Amino acid sequence: MERPFLIITFLVVTILVAGCTAAPRSSYSYEARPTTATPPAPITDYRDPLPSEMDDDLLSPGEIVMFRDANEDNEISLKVVSSTDRGGYEPAGEPVKSTAPPGWRYLFVHVVITHRGYRGDGYQTTIYAPPAQQFILTGNGRTYYPVSVRADHLANIGEVYHGNEWVERNGKYEGYIVYEVPESVVGSGAVITADIVDLRDRYGRKYYNFKYYDKNPVWRL
Repeated sequence: MERPFLIITFLVVTILVAGCTAAPRSSYSYEARPTTATPPAPITDYRDPLPSEMDDDLLSPGEIVMFRDANEDNEISLKVVSSTDRGGYEPAGEPVKSTAPPGWRYLFVHVVITHRGYRGDGYQTTIYAPPAQQFILTGNGRTYYPVSVRADHLANIGEVYHGNEWVERNGKYEGYIVYEVPESVVGSGAVITADIVDLRDRYGRKYYNFKYYDKNPVWRL
């Protein structure tokens, strides 16, 4: 009886030792799981692009817009001829020079308004050249207004367009409007809008009749 008991005891001890020395099995699964990385947020362009209908109607430099004065007696043409940029400008005959801040340039836009002829039977034979402030520059989503230049002529550039003048029959008024803009605006496809469709005198009367061209003309520089 003693021998079978010893065999049984040996087997029990062996089983217990094997159970204690076996490596514990982890409950964590090492199976590879696919990761779901969040894609980077798209870069948003916060600029206000030109509406498609405006883009379709953009005029090229030198392209003429024809209209008449309010009484339809006088025919008028308006055009933006060209543009150029400089780091500064100097009134002719004066030692004072204006220099653009670092990273900025002066943009000179050549504008011409012409009296194309008298077509009426009244007494008003002159046309009104709109003020320079009516010509608005838009570039890279920002708006720029003309710089106030206290001169009539700029050295190595030409006459300054101030506007607010009356032009005689078959005459014209022209000059450069000056803007101060970031360097990035130069050559960026900026546009000039002539805000004149609803331009009125001090009595509230319109200066022009846009029967055949009923929106503010816009030129791409």
